[in-house]
Amino acid sequence: GDCDLYNSYPGCHVLAPHLIGDGDCNDYPPYNTADCGFDGGDCDLYNSYPGCHVLAPHLIGDGDCNDYPPYNTADCGFDGGDCDLYN
Repeated sequence: GDCDLYNSYPGCHVLAPHLIGDGDCNDYPPYNTADCGFDGGDCDLYNSYPGCHVLAPHLIGDGDCNDYPPYNTADCGFDGGDCDLYN
């Protein structure tokens, strides 16, 4: 059902379990933690850029080039690869 992914993280305690594994990185505790599977895997790409600090991590690697800093920078993998054709 809808909670299968959330229930696979027994140490994960969040107010909105539907956000776990919904495709958007919620880059704040308790979602982006090991106990919650780094938001059910949603933050894996964002977490692969440790020097990347953005207000909207769900924009990293979303398929649209955000051609402005800090997104389109080496620290953020040029928007998670979204801007590779433009650079």
